[in-house]
Amino acid sequence: MTEPIYSLDGSIPGHGKRRVTGTQLEPAVAQLIDLSERQSQHRRKASNAETLELPPANELPRTIGSTKVAPQPRPRTAWIGAVLLLTALGVLAQAWVGYQGRITGSFSSSLWYLSLCLIYVPSATLIMSRRLTEQARIWLTLYMSLALLASELVLYPTQFTYHDELINYRVLLSIESSGHLFTPNSLLPAASDYPGGEIATSAIHQLTGLSLHSAGIVMLVAVRIVMTLALIRIIQRIAKSATVGCLAALIYATNPQYVFFNSQFAYQSFALPLCFFCIYIFTLHRSPRRLVAVAPSAMVVVAVAATHHLTSLALVVVLSIWYLFTRITGRPVAQLLPLAILSMMIVAARAWLARSAIGPYIAEIAHNVIRNIVDLANGEANHRFFTDHAGDRTPAWQAALAVASVIIIISTLLPAVWLAIIKHRLLNAAALVLLTIAAIYPMIPAGHFTNVTGEVSDRAAGFVFVGIGYLVATWWFRDVPFHRHARTGRFTVARNTWLLILGLTVCFVGGTVSGSGPDWLHGPGGYLVSADNRSVDQLALQAAYWEGWNLPANSRVYTDRINSLLATDYGNQHALTSIGDGINTQSLSTLLLSPPSPSDVSFACQANVEYLIADKRLSSSLPHVSVYIESGEYPPGVRTSPPAVSALTKFDEIGGAQRIFDNGALRIYDLRGLPCAGRK
Repeated sequence: MTEPIYSLDGSIPGHGKRRVTGTQLEPAVAQLIDLSERQSQHRRKASNAETLELPPANELPRTIGSTKVAPQPRPRTAWIGAVLLLTALGVLAQAWVGYQGRITGSFSSSLWYLSLCLIYVPSATLIMSRRLTEQARIWLTLYMSLALLASELVLYPTQFTYHDELINYRVLLSIESSGHLFTPNSLLPAASDYPGGEIATSAIHQLTGLSLHSAGIVMLVAVRIVMTLALIRIIQRIAKSATVGCLAALIYATNPQYVFFNSQFAYQSFALPLCFFCIYIFTLHRSPRRLVAVAPSAMVVVAVAATHHLTSLALVVVLSIWYLFTRITGRPVAQLLPLAILSMMIVAARAWLARSAIGPYIAEIAHNVIRNIVDLANGEANHRFFTDHAGDRTPAWQAALAVASVIIIISTLLPAVWLAIIKHRLLNAAALVLLTIAAIYPMIPAGHFTNVTGEVSDRAAGFVFVGIGYLVATWWFRDVPFHRHARTGRFTVARNTWLLILGLTVCFVGGTVSGSGPDWLHGPGGYLVSADNRSVDQLALQAAYWEGWNLPANSRVYTDRINSLLATDYGNQHALTSIGDGINTQSLSTLLLSPPSPSDVSFACQANVEYLIADKRLSSSLPHVSVYIESGEYPPGVRTSPPAVSALTKFDEIGGAQRIFDNGALRIYDLRGLPCAGRK
């Protein structure tokens, strides 16, 4: 029978206040001391395992220096109400900008940026003030992030219009129409092999009865909530302060992809928040002896692997680096190695199953990156900063803010990295991972020296700015100089709230300029040639809907970049592409871009083109996004002038071709009557 443990006052728990004698007390005290020693030994063994759990309030935080946590005042509801109202007015102003763009054909970029600042700046000011509790800061940060998402959704409230959105929308339409997954997608074959986001959207559509577009918006809202809260909580677990987590989220919102690309209905917008969620749930309570504890995180990895190939690969790299740092620091994280191995197996298995689509896709990206770098090294690159391919220049004030944002980030990142290096013994493995991620930031602005590398580096910003957010936020809340021999005021800046808000504002606007590109890309307006959303107008949509009503489904059509998207999504046609069909782009693009030639019929017959869609407006301007159709199009080299109208309408004069649609801008030709050898 187990003997009762005596309390220090000599009573026996469960036996009232019966006093014990001195001879009885001595073995009791000895037993209590022995129990205390065993518990201490157990705690010392457990301390060897590193976690991201929040420590008791009386423990010193393990971060860069020590973090000042502001006292918890009562929230000022009047200030909260004012900020909520200003944020809502910012979203309303965005809706007004979009409405005016559709009605008048002109888009006010100045008002667009001003309304974004109306959402971001008051919220950031109140979040970083001492007027809120930590919980109120978190909820206000979430509100701001959702308002920034809404600011993009209200510009096109009824349909998806951007390039990547239309590609992913095609995957969703295929799931709905066929009831099956992995339906081939000629626009981007890899998209159909990673339908995770579209599966969830279809489920929302089926369960709620919402339209597909509305279900997509619900998905975007859900993943934005997950991303924001998971990011704050991850940083909070490392820095031991929710205030630091909220500042990290504010810094993260300045990354080039946040406002524009990660607000679109695209697979990275779904996969990136899932990565954050995977790390978050892994840092919750884990049993060091039960392998099943990694099951929730592994299930999220499965979701990421089913949603986006490159994001899932990045998650595996992060988990692997994290485990490597735990070995270097000698502080292991329970179940991290099994999760890293399991994640690697899941992602590798998914990539192997989709190898036929992923291989050519990644090979094309690598080829274009290498070609751009070689051209840059040889002085043959034709990339111009803050100017699109049609010659439209970004206003000088926007370019200045974009450059200033890079300077501010680097100027704050350098001392933050220096402080982290000096205090590296205080950093756990998770903090070292974020330090490593933040240190590669210079690759993002450097990537903008060419077109393709700029796009790749901007996609990486979704990960890199997590590290920057943590590192700069902890540096800002330090209470010691970042150099142990320095005076406080010599190597550090004054940590005034107004200075912080000013820097965040410049970085927010400058980062948005870098990521969202030229002004025409921001929202509705008049038609522009090969300009993504600005090329999706009523005439193009009219032709696409006509195709869906009058042409046989999945007919082989050939057309330009934007009309391929519309013909596939709304016309239910099979648009021919080099990556999806293996066609020779330079040869086939002559059907639309070169003067009449005897080879036109043979090229159309070789590719078995059934319908040709020619947009005469292509002759009015150079393409705004570098190509009319796709990379490798006619003519080789740098195009200096748009194609002639005669090149786009030449099939009016070719025997066997029949014009079956003409709305003044677009003409559709039936090429099934061409004299092709072997064609019946």
